[in-house]
Amino acid sequence: MPGVLWGLGLCVWIVYVLDRVMDGVGQSISGLDRKHAFHHRWRWLLLTLVLAASGWAGWLALVVVPSGLMWKCVSLGLLMLLYLIVFPAAGGGRLRWVVMPLTCLGTMSLVHALPFSAGFQLMMIALTAGILGLMVFKGLHQRLATALSKDVAGGLLFALGCTMWNRFIQEGGDTLSGSLELMLLSVLFICNLTGISSREAQSRWLALGFGAVGGVSLLVFTGRASGALGVLAGVTGLGLVLLVMLNYKRSGLSADAYRVWADMAVLVPVIGLFIWA
Repeated sequence: MPGVLWGLGLCVWIVYVLDRVMDGVGQSISGLDRKHAFHHRWRWLLLTLVLAASGWAGWLALVVVPSGLMWKCVSLGLLMLLYLIVFPAAGGGRLRWVVMPLTCLGTMSLVHALPFSAGFQLMMIALTAGILGLMVFKGLHQRLATALSKDVAGGLLFALGCTMWNRFIQEGGDTLSGSLELMLLSVLFICNLTGISSREAQSRWLALGFGAVGGVSLLVFTGRASGALGVLAGVTGLGLVLLVMLNYKRSGLSADAYRVWADMAVLVPVIGLFIWA
Protein backbone atom coordinates (compact mmCIF):
# COMPACT_ATOMS: atom_id res chain seq x y z
CA MET A 1 0.00 0.00 0.00
CA PRO A 2 1.11 3.66 -0.37
CA GLY A 3 3.85 4.66 2.04
CA VAL A 4 5.36 1.22 2.64
CA LEU A 5 8.13 1.33 0.03
CA TRP A 6 8.88 5.01 0.67
CA GLY A 7 9.10 4.32 4.39
CA LEU A 8 11.44 1.37 3.85
CA GLY A 9 13.68 3.42 1.55
CA LEU A 10 13.86 6.33 3.99
CA CYS A 11 14.66 4.07 6.94
CA VAL A 12 17.43 2.25 5.04
CA TRP A 13 19.02 5.55 3.99
CA ILE A 14 18.78 6.97 7.53
CA VAL A 15 20.46 3.91 9.04
CA TYR A 16 23.14 3.91 6.32
CA VAL A 17 24.06 7.55 6.96
CA LEU A 18 24.06 7.14 10.75
CA ASP A 19 26.22 4.03 10.42
CA ARG A 20 28.82 5.86 8.32
CA VAL A 21 28.81 9.03 10.43
CA MET A 22 29.11 7.13 13.72
CA ASP A 23 31.95 4.97 12.35
CA GLY A 24 33.96 8.18 11.92
CA VAL A 25 33.32 9.63 15.39
CA GLY A 26 36.60 10.36 17.19
CA GLN A 27 38.78 9.66 14.11
CA SER A 28 40.79 12.02 11.91
CA ILE A 29 39.63 12.34 8.33
CA SER A 30 43.06 11.22 7.05
CA GLY A 31 42.55 7.77 8.60
CA LEU A 32 39.17 7.14 6.94
CA ASP A 33 38.41 5.50 3.61
CA ARG A 34 36.66 7.47 0.85
CA LYS A 35 33.04 6.82 1.84
CA HIS A 36 33.64 7.39 5.56
CA ALA A 37 35.66 10.53 4.82
CA PHE A 38 32.80 11.87 2.70
CA HIS A 39 30.29 11.27 5.51
CA HIS A 40 32.67 12.77 8.09
CA ARG A 41 33.28 15.90 5.99
CA TRP A 42 29.55 16.50 5.34
CA ARG A 43 28.23 15.07 8.62
CA TRP A 44 26.28 18.15 9.76
CA LEU A 45 24.50 18.53 6.42
CA LEU A 46 23.79 14.79 6.30
CA LEU A 47 22.48 14.75 9.87
CA THR A 48 20.18 17.68 9.00
CA LEU A 49 18.87 15.66 6.06
CA VAL A 50 18.45 12.66 8.39
CA LEU A 51 16.23 14.77 10.65
CA ALA A 52 14.10 15.78 7.66
CA ALA A 53 13.92 12.19 6.41
CA SER A 54 13.00 11.01 9.91
CA GLY A 55 10.14 13.51 9.99
CA TRP A 56 8.90 12.24 6.63
CA ALA A 57 9.18 8.60 7.71
CA GLY A 58 7.40 9.45 10.97
CA TRP A 59 4.54 11.07 9.07
CA LEU A 60 4.21 7.98 6.86
CA ALA A 61 4.23 5.75 9.95
CA LEU A 62 1.61 7.73 11.86
CA VAL A 63 -0.70 8.77 9.02
CA VAL A 64 -0.34 6.46 6.00
CA VAL A 65 0.64 2.89 6.90
CA PRO A 66 -1.58 0.65 9.10
CA SER A 67 -1.07 1.14 12.82
CA GLY A 68 -0.36 -2.57 13.34
CA LEU A 69 2.52 -2.43 10.86
CA MET A 70 3.80 0.76 12.44
CA TRP A 71 4.10 -0.87 15.88
CA LYS A 72 5.87 -3.88 14.38
CA CYS A 73 8.37 -1.46 12.88
CA VAL A 74 8.86 0.14 16.29
CA SER A 75 10.05 -3.22 17.60
CA LEU A 76 12.41 -3.55 14.63
CA GLY A 77 13.61 -0.03 15.38
CA LEU A 78 14.74 -1.20 18.82
CA LEU A 79 16.79 -3.93 17.15
CA MET A 80 18.32 -1.25 14.91
CA LEU A 81 19.19 0.74 18.02
CA LEU A 82 20.90 -2.36 19.41
CA TYR A 83 22.85 -2.68 16.13
CA LEU A 84 23.99 0.95 16.25
CA ILE A 85 25.16 0.56 19.86
CA VAL A 86 27.01 -2.74 19.40
CA PHE A 87 28.78 -1.85 16.14
CA PRO A 88 29.30 1.71 14.77
CA ALA A 89 28.67 3.49 18.08
CA ALA A 90 31.09 1.27 20.04
CA GLY A 91 33.43 4.20 20.65
CA GLY A 92 30.95 6.99 20.13
CA GLY A 93 31.69 9.03 23.27
CA ARG A 94 28.87 11.43 24.08
CA LEU A 95 26.55 9.84 21.52
CA ARG A 96 26.95 6.48 23.22
CA TRP A 97 26.60 7.61 26.82
CA VAL A 98 24.03 10.40 26.54
CA VAL A 99 21.79 10.02 23.49
CA MET A 100 21.41 6.24 23.54
CA PRO A 101 20.41 5.88 27.23
CA LEU A 102 17.88 8.71 26.87
CA THR A 103 16.46 7.02 23.77
CA CYS A 104 16.20 3.67 25.57
CA LEU A 105 14.49 5.19 28.62
CA GLY A 106 12.12 7.15 26.41
CA THR A 107 11.24 3.98 24.53
CA MET A 108 10.51 2.12 27.75
CA SER A 109 8.22 4.93 28.92
CA LEU A 110 6.43 5.04 25.56
CA VAL A 111 5.87 1.27 25.50
CA HIS A 112 4.50 1.37 29.05
CA ALA A 113 2.15 4.28 28.31
CA LEU A 114 0.60 3.03 25.06
CA PRO A 115 -2.22 0.43 24.94
CA PHE A 116 -0.12 -2.63 24.11
CA SER A 117 -0.77 -6.12 25.39
CA ALA A 118 1.05 -7.02 28.60
CA GLY A 119 3.20 -9.59 26.78
CA PHE A 120 4.32 -7.09 24.12
CA GLN A 121 5.10 -4.46 26.77
CA LEU A 122 7.20 -6.94 28.73
CA MET A 123 9.12 -8.03 25.62
CA MET A 124 9.91 -4.45 24.54
CA ILE A 125 10.94 -3.35 28.04
CA ALA A 126 13.19 -6.43 28.40
CA LEU A 127 14.80 -5.72 25.03
CA THR A 128 15.41 -2.08 25.92
CA ALA A 129 16.86 -3.05 29.29
CA GLY A 130 19.16 -5.46 27.47
CA ILE A 131 20.41 -2.62 25.28
CA LEU A 132 21.18 -0.53 28.37
CA GLY A 133 22.99 -3.51 29.87
CA LEU A 134 25.20 -3.77 26.80
CA MET A 135 26.24 -0.17 27.29
CA VAL A 136 27.14 -0.65 30.95
CA PHE A 137 28.91 -4.03 30.78
CA LYS A 138 31.76 -3.70 28.30
CA GLY A 139 32.63 -7.42 28.39
CA LEU A 140 29.10 -8.42 27.38
CA HIS A 141 29.19 -5.87 24.58
CA GLN A 142 32.48 -7.27 23.24
CA ARG A 143 31.27 -10.88 23.40
CA LEU A 144 28.12 -10.05 21.42
CA ALA A 145 30.09 -8.12 18.79
CA THR A 146 32.46 -11.09 18.45
CA ALA A 147 29.73 -13.75 18.27
CA LEU A 148 27.56 -11.82 15.78
CA SER A 149 29.54 -10.03 13.08
CA LYS A 150 28.38 -6.66 11.79
CA ASP A 151 27.79 -8.13 8.32
CA VAL A 152 25.52 -10.91 9.60
CA ALA A 153 23.58 -8.54 11.88
CA GLY A 154 23.17 -6.01 9.07
CA GLY A 155 21.99 -8.63 6.58
CA LEU A 156 19.43 -10.04 9.01
CA LEU A 157 18.06 -6.60 9.90
CA PHE A 158 17.80 -5.57 6.26
CA ALA A 159 15.92 -8.78 5.45
CA LEU A 160 13.60 -8.24 8.42
CA GLY A 161 12.80 -4.74 7.20
CA CYS A 162 12.20 -5.86 3.61
CA THR A 163 9.83 -8.65 4.68
CA MET A 164 7.98 -6.71 7.40
CA TRP A 165 5.03 -5.81 5.14
CA ASN A 166 4.55 -9.37 3.89
CA ARG A 167 4.73 -10.81 7.40
CA PHE A 168 2.18 -8.21 8.51
CA ILE A 169 -0.39 -9.07 5.81
CA GLN A 170 0.19 -12.82 6.29
CA GLU A 171 -0.22 -12.67 10.08
CA GLY A 172 -2.24 -15.67 11.23
CA GLY A 173 -1.73 -17.33 7.84
CA ASP A 174 1.16 -19.22 6.24
CA THR A 175 4.11 -18.73 8.61
CA LEU A 176 6.30 -21.14 6.61
CA SER A 177 6.33 -18.89 3.54
CA GLY A 178 7.30 -15.87 5.63
CA SER A 179 10.15 -17.77 7.29
CA LEU A 180 11.49 -19.08 3.98
CA GLU A 181 11.29 -15.62 2.40
CA LEU A 182 13.24 -14.16 5.32
CA MET A 183 15.87 -16.92 5.04
CA LEU A 184 16.43 -16.40 1.31
CA LEU A 185 16.81 -12.64 1.54
CA SER A 186 19.03 -12.90 4.66
CA VAL A 187 21.60 -15.15 2.98
CA LEU A 188 21.64 -12.95 -0.14
CA PHE A 189 22.22 -9.74 1.85
CA ILE A 190 24.82 -11.36 4.12
CA CYS A 191 26.71 -12.68 1.07
CA ASN A 192 26.76 -9.13 -0.30
CA LEU A 193 28.12 -7.64 2.95
CA THR A 194 30.65 -10.38 3.74
CA GLY A 195 31.98 -10.17 0.18
CA ILE A 196 32.96 -6.58 0.83
CA SER A 197 34.67 -7.30 4.16
CA SER A 198 35.77 -10.97 4.20
CA ARG A 199 36.05 -13.24 1.16
CA GLU A 200 36.53 -16.32 3.37
CA ALA A 201 33.33 -15.63 5.31
CA GLN A 202 31.46 -14.97 2.06
CA SER A 203 32.41 -18.43 0.71
CA ARG A 204 30.70 -20.10 3.68
CA TRP A 205 27.58 -17.95 3.31
CA LEU A 206 27.45 -18.57 -0.45
CA ALA A 207 27.42 -22.33 0.21
CA LEU A 208 24.63 -21.83 2.75
CA GLY A 209 22.76 -19.60 0.29
CA PHE A 210 22.82 -22.16 -2.52
CA GLY A 211 21.65 -24.80 -0.04
CA ALA A 212 18.75 -22.56 1.00
CA VAL A 213 17.79 -21.91 -2.64
CA GLY A 214 17.89 -25.64 -3.39
CA GLY A 215 15.84 -26.52 -0.31
CA VAL A 216 13.13 -23.95 -1.05
CA SER A 217 13.01 -25.01 -4.72
CA LEU A 218 12.49 -28.62 -3.61
CA LEU A 219 9.63 -27.57 -1.33
CA VAL A 220 8.00 -25.70 -4.22
CA PHE A 221 8.49 -28.65 -6.60
CA THR A 222 6.84 -31.07 -4.15
CA GLY A 223 3.92 -28.68 -3.57
CA ARG A 224 4.79 -27.88 0.05
CA ALA A 225 5.47 -24.19 -0.64
CA SER A 226 3.83 -21.63 -2.91
CA GLY A 227 4.97 -20.95 -6.45
CA ALA A 228 5.79 -17.35 -5.52
CA LEU A 229 8.57 -18.67 -3.31
CA GLY A 230 9.93 -20.51 -6.34
CA VAL A 231 10.28 -17.17 -8.13
CA LEU A 232 12.07 -15.66 -5.11
CA ALA A 233 14.36 -18.70 -4.83
CA GLY A 234 15.20 -18.45 -8.54
CA VAL A 235 16.12 -14.77 -8.52
CA THR A 236 17.99 -15.15 -5.20
CA GLY A 237 20.01 -17.97 -6.78
CA LEU A 238 20.76 -15.66 -9.73
CA GLY A 239 22.06 -13.01 -7.34
CA LEU A 240 24.31 -15.58 -5.63
CA VAL A 241 25.66 -16.77 -9.00
CA LEU A 242 26.49 -13.17 -9.95
CA LEU A 243 28.39 -12.73 -6.66
CA VAL A 244 30.38 -15.90 -7.41
CA MET A 245 31.19 -14.63 -10.93
CA LEU A 246 32.21 -11.28 -9.48
CA ASN A 247 34.69 -13.02 -7.19
CA TYR A 248 36.56 -14.37 -10.22
CA LYS A 249 37.02 -10.80 -11.49
CA ARG A 250 37.84 -9.39 -8.07
CA SER A 251 41.59 -9.11 -8.56
CA GLY A 252 41.09 -6.65 -11.42
CA LEU A 253 38.67 -4.41 -9.50
CA SER A 254 39.29 -1.66 -6.98
CA ALA A 255 37.58 -1.93 -3.59
CA ASP A 256 35.08 0.79 -4.54
CA ALA A 257 34.28 -0.86 -7.89
CA TYR A 258 33.72 -4.21 -6.17
CA ARG A 259 31.23 -2.62 -3.76
CA VAL A 260 29.25 -1.13 -6.64
CA TRP A 261 29.12 -4.40 -8.61
CA ALA A 262 28.26 -6.42 -5.47
CA ASP A 263 25.28 -4.11 -4.85
CA MET A 264 24.24 -4.47 -8.49
CA ALA A 265 24.27 -8.26 -8.04
CA VAL A 266 21.78 -7.87 -5.19
CA LEU A 267 19.59 -5.54 -7.25
CA VAL A 268 19.18 -8.13 -10.02
CA PRO A 269 16.72 -10.22 -7.93
CA VAL A 270 14.65 -7.08 -7.35
CA ILE A 271 14.38 -6.53 -11.11
CA GLY A 272 13.59 -10.23 -11.55
CA LEU A 273 10.73 -10.02 -9.05
CA PHE A 274 9.18 -7.12 -10.98
CA ILE A 275 9.42 -9.11 -14.23
CA TRP A 276 8.32 -12.58 -13.08
CA ALA A 277 6.29 -12.14 -9.90
